[in-house]
Amino acid sequence: MLYCGINLEKDICKCKKTVKPTRTNRTVQVKTAYPRMFNPTSSNHKQFNFIKSKNECFQYGYDFKKNIQLSFCSTCNSSYQRLSSKNSNSSNKSNLTEGTENTEEKETGGTKGTDIAKIIDLEATSSEISTTIIQSESKYNNSETENESDAELELEVNYKLVIKQADGTILPAKNYSVTISELDEFLFAIQNNITALLKDKEINANDYNVSFKSEKAQGAGTLLVDVCDFENFKSEYIKLAAAKKVVLILITMKKKEKLVKRKKKVNFYLL
Repeated sequence: MLYCGINLEKDICKCKKTVKPTRTNRTVQVKTAYPRMFNPTSSNHKQFNFIKSKNECFQYGYDFKKNIQLSFCSTCNSSYQRLSSKNSNSSNKSNLTEGTENTEEKETGGTKGTDIAKIIDLEATSSEISTTIIQSESKYNNSETENESDAELELEVNYKLVIKQADGTILPAKNYSVTISELDEFLFAIQNNITALLKDKEINANDYNVSFKSEKAQGAGTLLVDVCDFENFKSEYIKLAAAKKVVLILITMKKKEKLVKRKKKVNFYLL
């Protein structure tokens, strides 16, 4: 468990599940918690089944028809990351490289194939490196060596958040900075910004739209909804950051349906 570190298959956790895991309410056994936002419409199929199986196993009672805010331990986070589309593609490329290596080894005695595989790996690695992306540092002990190999590239994003309310009024902008590696982390951070600015913890991701653009650009910007949008955002952010331009995150609040109570008409008759 993220709070006390007990084995849920043997014991029952008595911690308050409504409190977000932080450094102050975790024990030494739980070093890191990874916040995630689950979106039923844009989540990867394998990741969806992973969360669903954990929900059934530990009886969390999540409703998968709605957006869910949750947190992973380091072990579950590593398993969850491996199921992403990006990592699946990397695995396929790795298998292809191994196949090429084996073929070359048969033809040349194993030396030339190994050299080609190393060159391919070096080229693939160098093409993914960007000056604004930093490699996250692993802080796990020897029992968590597997997690160290799964350290991901993280992007530090500095942005200005603006909220446009449902009636059209625009609130003053606020500057934020966050280090992220996935779309869910970014949307989770944005939601925390919104609830803090509006002082309303009942707001969820279905109550607003998220879009991004350069601060000086005209128009409504580009929606930030799925992984494809996030890849586009990272590419645009790197370009804007290099040009020392400010990235604007625009939040457009949706109109809430008001429940109108109809008054019952009572007729009085004089006899």
